[in-house]
Amino acid sequence: MIKALYLDDMQLKEFEAEVTSVKDGKYVVLNQTAFYPKSGGIANDEGTLTRGSEVFNVVYVGKFGGAISHEVDKEGLQVGDKVTGTLNWDRRYHLMRFHTAAHVLSGAFYKNLGAKITGNDIATLDQGRIDFNLEHFDRSLIEEQVENSNKIIQEDHPVDVYYLERSDVEKDPDLVKLAMGIPKGIKTIRIVDIKGFDRQPDGGCHIQSLKEIGKISIKKLVNKGKNNRRLYFTIE
Repeated sequence: MIKALYLDDMQLKEFEAEVTSVKDGKYVVLNQTAFYPKSGGIANDEGTLTRGSEVFNVVYVGKFGGAISHEVDKEGLQVGDKVTGTLNWDRRYHLMRFHTAAHVLSGAFYKNLGAKITGNDIATLDQGRIDFNLEHFDRSLIEEQVENSNKIIQEDHPVDVYYLERSDVEKDPDLVKLAMGIPKGIKTIRIVDIKGFDRQPDGGCHIQSLKEIGKISIKKLVNKGKNNRRLYFTIE
């Protein structure tokens, strides 16, 4: 099984790997990778795979049947090739800031309003989207939680990652901020912990402390119908 290096080292920018399969000349699976695949509403990493002096641009990363596949911009890689993977770090870091900001927002909405996440999307570098199951569309209430989130960011809580058994997670209902709950079949659960503020199951990449986020600003608010409020936000 491929080793997802980003799960335990989110600061890893470069890594060595071996090609274990190639499909249609450009869909490459490695024995290990630091590239985050598009999942959980978060955009994939981009970067390069280098074999000797030849560079293959990684234009998309996805997860298919449990394998992480790297789409490269040209053919040429073969099974057994040794490669160096290098992330487009500016892109990754920006996505991490957005992702951690979404956790701060979800923590504030849950703690203060009891609202859970019904959807999220961080697919571009210019905005994030998060949906909450708030009963009423109250613009001032939403603006207040964004303000509360920015106050939490200024407190600069550290961000940690560790693992818990499913049984331990299920004992603490405040851990799960997703309205849909935890998918069945997952026994060991990765926890992203904003120390002293919020912790929740998550498989993505995050910054090390909250001040790295900057400031959250509302871009647009949308009423999506019964118990569904959508917040588009940006960071600066």
